[in-house]
Formats: sequence, structure tokens, C-alpha cells
Amino acid sequence: MDVIALAIIFVFCLWLQTFVFCKYSFHKLHYKCEFSVREAHEGDDIYLVETVYNSKLLPVPWLKVDIHTSRWLGFAQTCSVVAQDSRRVTSSFVLKSYQRTTRSWKLKCLKRGVFTTENVTLISGDILNNATVSEPVEVNARLTVYPEIVDLEEMFTPVNLTQSDNTVNRWIVDDPFMVAGARDYTPGDPLNRIHWPASARSGRLMVRKNEFTSQQSLTVLLNMQSQLYEYADTVNKRLAEIGIKVAATLFDRALKEGATVRFGTNGCVLADSRQAIFTGEAGDKEHISELFKILAGLLMKNVKDFENLLDEVTPVLENTEVVIVTAYLSRRISEQVELLEAAGNTVSIILLDTVYEAGARRGNAQVYLFSDSRFMEYEGGLVEAAEEVEM
Repeated sequence: MDVIALAIIFVFCLWLQTFVFCKYSFHKLHYKCEFSVREAHEGDDIYLVETVYNSKLLPVPWLKVDIHTSRWLGFAQTCSVVAQDSRRVTSSFVLKSYQRTTRSWKLKCLKRGVFTTENVTLISGDILNNATVSEPVEVNARLTVYPEIVDLEEMFTPVNLTQSDNTVNRWIVDDPFMVAGARDYTPGDPLNRIHWPASARSGRLMVRKNEFTSQQSLTVLLNMQSQLYEYADTVNKRLAEIGIKVAATLFDRALKEGATVRFGTNGCVLADSRQAIFTGEAGDKEHISELFKILAGLLMKNVKDFENLLDEVTPVLENTEVVIVTAYLSRRISEQVELLEAAGNTVSIILLDTVYEAGARRGNAQVYLFSDSRFMEYEGGLVEAAEEVEM
């Protein structure tokens, strides 16, 4: 009888602890998850901070948290499961009575984008792990990762220098009326920029070194089509990501120099959008910040042919520096470039690929070709070599 009684007591105790822990594990259990910053750039290291507080007498023998976030947020020193564009990370805790625990995960921002962790799943159970219970928790942790700022002079070469090993150390967009000094002459520099007094003093050919001015306005037109004939979805995402980085760098430079900026693209930030983007013109920090947010959220699709976008915006652009960032040069783009120049605009074309439609011409526009082999394509995104390696 004693053995039977002990067995009954033992079974009752097992049932009781299972009932108590499964029923009250999440009672007065507070969980919070947030990023250490709201905004970052590609390549930045940030933190995801978890805070758990057990505000009751009953301890929590074990607690697991399933965090689902983007694969483009690389977690350091942990094993995570990656499926398509999602990354799953499991966090474990043991909580005493009235204990608060904080844990920080180091993250590396591998790619630009707007990343949101809306919910996490809390999992707990009894002491022996014979039974488990789960509960979703709303966290709404949001992070905006801006595109990387790159060195345009290293990445692009003027088209008339493509047959030479020399590159020009100058701004992609500069003002011929603002002279910042002199530099050595390189093949391809126009003769009207030769600085004769400096050449006489140095004994070698020197040219005027120009700079960006706060009086010059800038209009950046980004083509999200990677091919001349492309419907909706961007085929070559690598080229599109390079173009987004170029636009971000131009915005960053304009902010530092006090130039007013406007931005146009045939891309969109909402999946169901049918309207291309063309912003107003301003030069303050808030405006540039809004432009960066647009770049961070751009989807790999286009809502309008780029040539049609140029048809719409060309009539409203006068006396501005226009930079067209595109993967190809077509006849219609060439025609619009000539119209822009006739309206008093200075036009530069940053060409992401060596694709010219038959009959396309660049006119007086300076064309720059992508020439940086450090970048590679990684499953639809633009990353530097070995960037995905976990720390």
C-alpha cells in the first residue's frame, strides 16, 4: 500500500507541477525586443536587445524565444536557420522570482531595406519538459537600413578613358565655375580645363580642379529597369542595387555641400503602387533623410518605363545638374538627354552596364561606366566578397 500511495503522490506531484508551470509561466511575464538604433547603413554593426522580466513569485524553469527576422541581418556568434529571405534565431532563458534579464545580440546589416520583427513566440513548460505551452508576443521592432555610401571615383570611369588604365580622381558631378585648385592632367581631360599658370609653375600639364557648389541644384533620375525591355520585376537585381548605392552617395554629397536635390525613379516602395516617384526639391537634412528612406524601401520592380518617366519630368527641369543612373542607354533616353541640355541643364549619365541600343548617342553628356570588380552578385543582392560570413 505504501508503494502505491507513494506512486500516487509522485504522479500527483508531476501533474501538479505540469499544471502550475503550464498555466502560470506567462503570467506577469514581460518581454520586450528592440533594435539599438532605428536607422543604420549597410555594413554597420548594431544590436538587437531582448529584455525579459518575471514579475511574480513563481520562477520560470525555462523559456525559449523564437525570433523571426530578415536573413540580411547577420547574427554574430550564433547558429541561426535561414530559409529564403527569413532568418530564425532561438533565445533561451532561466528566470528566478522577480528577475529581469537583458540580452544583446550583435547584428551586421548585410543589405539595405526596411526590416520589421512584428511578433516573437514565447515557449515554456514544466520542469521536466513533459509539456510545453507557447504564446505570441507583439514586439514591432523596426529597422531601416540605408544603402551603402560608395566611392564613385573608384567605381566608375569616364567613357572616353575606357581604353586606358588611367582613371580620373574627380567628382562625378562638379561645377566648372567653382575652382578648388589644380591637379595633374590625365588623358581625356578637355583642353579648356588646362590651368596654364599652374602648368608653367610646375613644369607639367595641370588642369583646374572643380568642386560641387551649394548654388548648384541636383536631380537624380534612377532607372530600376535592368534591361531595355523589362516588365515589372527587375531581372538583374545586382545592377539595380549598384544604382541605388550611387543615388545614395549623390544624396550624401549634396547634403554635405548644401545643394538642393530632387529625385525621380520608375521604382516604388509599395508592392501595389502604380505611381512612379518624383519628389520636390530641397536641401535640408530632413529632405535628404526622406530620400534615403525611399532608397531603403525600393522594391526590385518598376511601375513605368524609364523613357516614359523622362517624358514626364523633362519639361519641369531647367538649369539643374541632372544625373541619370541607368543600366542601358537607349535612343529615347538619348533624345531626352538632348532636350534636357537644350533647357539649360547639365547632364551626366552613370551607366551600370555597357548596353547601348543601336542609334543611341550621348550628345554632350558625360558618360561614366561601372568598373569596380570588388562587388559580386549574391543571391539577388549586391554584397562585397565574403560579406555573409558570420562573425
